[in-house]
Amino acid sequence: MLGLAIAWALFVPVPDWLAHHDIGAVTGSLHETALDNARGRLLTLGAGLLVAGALGFTARTFYLSREGQVTDRYTKAIEQLGSDKLDVRIGGIYALERVARDSARDHPTVMEVLTAFVREHSHEQHPPAHDGPELERSTRADVQAALTVIGRRDAKRDTRQIVLGSADLTRADLSYAKLVEADLARADLGAANLYRANITSADLGAANLYRANLTSADLGYANLSEANLGNADLTRANLTRANLDNTDFTRAKLGYAKLVDAVLFSATLSEAQLSNADLTRANLGGAHLDLADLGHVKLVDAYLRGATLTRATLRGADLTGADLTDTDLSGADLRGAMLSSVVLTGARWPAAALVPEGWKLRGRLWPTGCGGH
Repeated sequence: MLGLAIAWALFVPVPDWLAHHDIGAVTGSLHETALDNARGRLLTLGAGLLVAGALGFTARTFYLSREGQVTDRYTKAIEQLGSDKLDVRIGGIYALERVARDSARDHPTVMEVLTAFVREHSHEQHPPAHDGPELERSTRADVQAALTVIGRRDAKRDTRQIVLGSADLTRADLSYAKLVEADLARADLGAANLYRANITSADLGAANLYRANLTSADLGYANLSEANLGNADLTRANLTRANLDNTDFTRAKLGYAKLVDAVLFSATLSEAQLSNADLTRANLGGAHLDLADLGHVKLVDAYLRGATLTRATLRGADLTGADLTDTDLSGADLRGAMLSSVVLTGARWPAAALVPEGWKLRGRLWPTGCGGH
């Protein structure tokens, strides 16, 4: 009834009003012509509105159909993820990746499902297989597939919750995992096991790696700027040319770690264990190394301007050619340290340490010798 009322209004009183608006009170054939023109315009308008409505309805139907298909695909992928067959689970993981790519709305949910899968299943033992040498070991195939998908996700689609907690991989067993160029910025990897993991060129900026096991891990060229590595174990880890600006290494273990050309500007290494580490040409400007163990560390040509090394242990450290301008060495143990060609302008020298032969401290000539060097 409403439709009929609107149709009657559009084709009876409204055309008459439009005709009167166009030609005034003129009657006769001119009035009829104006009336026909008005009806024609209204008919065109009505047809246009009808087409627009049909298009809107079609678009809405298409959207609902597409959403239904995505839901069906998501449900099927979840079912595959719970299969007891490895190849089916891997297929489900990549099906979920496809859902995340096609639907920005489902992207965060898919990532949460995959990170939960990794946390829960990474600790499960591999199916019985032939025993091979340690070098041939790798993480579980389905867990590696999930990590690959997480590492190459479109981070722009992360929700606020994911941005703050990013990929939640706390306590996951990621030993031997391949995370080359993975995007794990702000990821939570607290207490995760990354033993011998390949994390080359990965983005771990602002990531939480507190108490993580990174023993023998390859972090070459990785971005660890502002990451939390407090109490982490990086023994024998490779950090060559890694970006470690403002990274927190408080009480971390870095014994025998390779940090050649690493950028550790303003990094916190208080109480860190760096004995026998290779920090050749490393940038440690403004770094906090108070109470750190730097025994037998290789700091050849390292940049340590403005660094704090109060009460640090530098026994047998090789500081040849290092720049220690304005460095605070008060209370540091420099016995046996090699200080050939080192720059100490403005440095705060430990009161109990001997000064190298021919050097002056505060205008006085001090006893020669420094641990025999």
